Amino acid sequence: MPLHTHDRRIAEEKLRQIVQEEQGAAVGLTPPQTIRAAAGRSMEEHLADFVADLEARGCAGMYSYNMEHRVAKLLKECGWLRTADVTPDSFVTWRSRQTSKAPQTLNQYQDAINGLTSWMQQHGRLAANPLAGVKKVETRGREVRKRRAFSTVELRRLLEAATPERRALYLMAAFTGLRRGELVQLTWEDVSLASGDPFVRARSSITKNHQEAILRLHGDVVAALQVIRPAMAEEGALVFSSVPWAYQFRQDLNKAGIRYKAFQERQADFHSLRHTFGTNLANAGVHPRVAMELMRHSDMRLTTKVYTDAGKLPTAEAIDSLPSLISTSEIYAQPDAQNLVPGSQNLSRPVAEGNAPTPVQLVDNQRLSRAESRQVA
Repeated sequence: MPLHTHDRRIAEEKLRQIVQEEQGAAVGLTPPQTIRAAAGRSMEEHLADFVADLEARGCAGMYSYNMEHRVAKLLKECGWLRTADVTPDSFVTWRSRQTSKAPQTLNQYQDAINGLTSWMQQHGRLAANPLAGVKKVETRGREVRKRRAFSTVELRRLLEAATPERRALYLMAAFTGLRRGELVQLTWEDVSLASGDPFVRARSSITKNHQEAILRLHGDVVAALQVIRPAMAEEGALVFSSVPWAYQFRQDLNKAGIRYKAFQERQADFHSLRHTFGTNLANAGVHPRVAMELMRHSDMRLTTKVYTDAGKLPTAEAIDSLPSLISTSEIYAQPDAQNLVPGSQNLSRPVAEGNAPTPVQLVDNQRLSRAESRQVA
């Protein structure tokens, strides 16, 4: 190892320090050389290396962008210049001041910085992730954005109010569950409208879970796509020239006469089309495991709990379909025991003067004599 000096005494002192550090690192008294070197670099440099590695591994562009954006914001607002500055206390203090951010958003920032620090630990830049013990914010019951599914009537009105391209887009989202970021990157090469087996291929490079998915197309989607498909589509041509942003989607809702926020202030935005897909699968009696596969979820609870709108499930019909638990004899005995008779004046309904009951109203009581009536206490 070159010591970069001609002075023997200085060289011997440097060598002694190096040996001492290495011996200390071997028994855990001092950090290894890679960690000491990383401690001298700025956190911005580590972030740049992290993002470059994400891109080299083929992570989606939007994912890399979000990670870089969120971590950079934390580095600036928490004052994290070096690795020693990244502490649980500084992060929790920053989080407690974010009164305008939703709990889910705060957890996304925590995931981003954990992604960087875990990567640094794996590559020998940190001895341990300093934020590993920080618990996430509870999100249940604190959701700022609560979505709902569209009803069939609402969807039909939305399709009637939309342009041909938007109609095909909304149908594709409602029958495949593809997300906005996935739909906007579909090309005509990903779509097959063959009559026997129409399908759309969501490439691994555009899906959220980075896995390719082949999704069968419903007949309504095929018909709508045939209307907008060019006779000679160029290579790499997008299926949808654009996907509406939030305000544009709300304009389409207004044209269709659909309220953006309805019962319990749950909103209907573009992602609600994916919720509609999950809810319709449940209402169609699709097995939860099959629905999970179609939704491309890794956890069935996400399919059945989050993406199934309980308000659109046939709960009343489910109750009516249950078998009766009362015997036939009890069912027919109940009305007889509840009949009111002439001998029970305190329980009889009063008759207003000049408003005598009609013969039809007296039919039941005329069949019973006073002697046949039960005594009422």
